[in-house]
Amino acid sequence: MNPPRWLSFDCYGTLIDWRRGVTAAFREFLPRGEEEVVDIFKVWEGIQWEMLRQPYVPYAEILERSFERAMEAAGFRCPRYATESFLDSLARWEPFPDAGPALIRLSHGYRLGLISNIDRALLGSSLRRLPVRFDVLMTAEDARSYKPDPAIFRLALQKMGGVPDDIVHVAFGAEYDLEPASSIGLRTVYLNRDGLPRPASASIEAEIRSLEQLPGLWEKRPGRGSSAVAAPGPGGLRL
Repeated sequence: MNPPRWLSFDCYGTLIDWRRGVTAAFREFLPRGEEEVVDIFKVWEGIQWEMLRQPYVPYAEILERSFERAMEAAGFRCPRYATESFLDSLARWEPFPDAGPALIRLSHGYRLGLISNIDRALLGSSLRRLPVRFDVLMTAEDARSYKPDPAIFRLALQKMGGVPDDIVHVAFGAEYDLEPASSIGLRTVYLNRDGLPRPASASIEAEIRSLEQLPGLWEKRPGRGSSAVAAPGPGGLRL
């Protein structure tokens, strides 16, 4: 595995714990215990997925509409301020515990990019929760389209130098990220925190269970000169 020059990341679900953030936001308006009866995150994420495949509209609108439709699907209606509260909640979604330490370590050896299905204004609130400065930010707003449309990856590739072999994209989602990224030649690493089956629909260079394992993929072993090898990390590594 040749070490890349660039590491790009999906943001929500890979660096930011969107499931916890979304569920907490819905919990404010669902009757107590209802979120345990209805997997509201799964309902919301399915609605959002369909909306992302429609003609482009700003992500803020998708957040608001998907919230309203998910609440209706669960049998509830909410006042306008609830929809606005859901939009505002994104700024409070926390990073995964492994994200910050891994990004700091990686920033010393690689250029870092972020490729996200979001508006730039909304992304800014999440960037304040991450401890590094990214060299390239690419949003759906820039591409005027959402993943899984590979257009956003093509634009990111141009900004990062246009050589796919120099770039590794790290993400948790096969449909959102791994498939479209690999379709244009980017190398990919599957972040599989939940131990799910490895997706067969994307060309994956490596699978990790934590971002803490990512630096070890290209670390050098003593006595091997300049050859880079994959080193197993905590939780095991499958190539």
